[in-house]
Amino acid sequence: MTDVGLSASVIAPAHDRGSLTFAIIVTALGFLAVILAEQWVAPPRPAPAARAGALRKESPAVVNLLTNDATVTAAGFRATMLDLAARGWLRIVAPADEEDELARVRPAATAFKGDSLLPHERLVLQHVMARFTTDRAIPARYLAVDVRGSWWRRFRGLVEAEAKRGGLVRHRWKPLAIAPPVALTVLAAILWWRALRTGDEEVAVIDSLVPRLVAAAVAVAIVVLAIRVGRHLVRRELTHTPAGVTATQRWLAIRQRLVEADFGRMAPSATQAGDRRLAYAAAMCLAEGAAVELPLAREDARRAWSSVGGRARLVRVNYPLRPGYGLSPYTALLGGLIGTLVALRARRYFDDVARQEALGSLYDRFPDQDWLIADIFTGLTALAYIAIVGGLWLALAGAADLFGKVERTGVILRTRRPAEISPMPRPLRRFVERDRYSVFVAVDDGESGTVTAWRSTERTAVPQGAMAVVSASLVLGHVRKSAPVGHRLIDEL
Repeated sequence: MTDVGLSASVIAPAHDRGSLTFAIIVTALGFLAVILAEQWVAPPRPAPAARAGALRKESPAVVNLLTNDATVTAAGFRATMLDLAARGWLRIVAPADEEDELARVRPAATAFKGDSLLPHERLVLQHVMARFTTDRAIPARYLAVDVRGSWWRRFRGLVEAEAKRGGLVRHRWKPLAIAPPVALTVLAAILWWRALRTGDEEVAVIDSLVPRLVAAAVAVAIVVLAIRVGRHLVRRELTHTPAGVTATQRWLAIRQRLVEADFGRMAPSATQAGDRRLAYAAAMCLAEGAAVELPLAREDARRAWSSVGGRARLVRVNYPLRPGYGLSPYTALLGGLIGTLVALRARRYFDDVARQEALGSLYDRFPDQDWLIADIFTGLTALAYIAIVGGLWLALAGAADLFGKVERTGVILRTRRPAEISPMPRPLRRFVERDRYSVFVAVDDGESGTVTAWRSTERTAVPQGAMAVVSASLVLGHVRKSAPVGHRLIDEL
């Protein structure tokens, strides 16, 4: 029955194996090239200067960009508002009652004569003015913004433009860095297309299903690679210039001095007019009190300042998205084995039907639609192969996690719901997560500048900022147990 399924092979001929093999190799090299390029162009992490000196001329928002991997975070918005208050453009009032921990903000007209506002500072002032409709101060909750919204993108762009004018940052990706990943992506796509065009159209789909699935997987990998490279091309990713590195070193030295002066717990409503130090402390993610009273935006999920290990440092947080991440070892092992066995049995049955070796009554009842029946069950066979691969992955990962675990004692730098860090569209994220409680926890033990977050349930979750002992599985990152110890060393909540 070699002619069964030829209708599908017209649009999807069996790929030429030689060209497809080269496409696989080039795609793998493309991923390696983009990973190495990302590491090459990553912003530097300079050490603090030997001497702090006086406050430099940069605005707090620009300082926030310099000290956070050339990225504007929520602390930059908060620091700008504190700076405007210190310069007399705004007034920050204490919470209205003991039950409310949020500060209130109102415009003021006591700025020093001759003081001018930078574009991003004027935007923040206009943001407050637009919400000041009565004589009462505005609660901070009404000034909060979405870091994915248009207002935030405008604020970030103005801060970046100010830093560029000062010669402190530049575009991260130069042609020499991005050219190899782009070239390998294009070459992989060409080889894949060549494998398609030179394939054998006379081979039935059911007789060459595995190579076709491999070709489909390679196509998905090429698309993922192209998206990853394309994002670097269209995003305005920045890095420090030599002058920016020098400025960052000076500001990090000033940060150490502000830590010694105990600016971390100072309430923004207690600052004196003309004292801008709290604004700069907030810009460098130090002012914990300001973060509590002025929660103006969600802090960066992938960067966090930590003082674990005896010195303050910026830590990158990774959130793995591999299949089954967060499942317990027993669930992954049992579910993977059952899924694999069921998929194997289903694959065999679907394969027989596609070849007209089973369910003959259906073909006898609809003889004119035999091609459609064959194609439907060929598709089901392909899905069964995918289920087999997924089940084997879960079973192997679960088996490895039964014997492998990792334990860290440190600070919970970040806690994030999966929907908050998922690359999927927002409606789809809400549908996938629904009401199930699960949270990523990033534990910093002071050993590395990059922390991989683990996934915990309601039983093992730990609040952000707490000191805890956390044990997780090695492959799927399932938090087995956690024990908060009630001590906090993190600089910013």
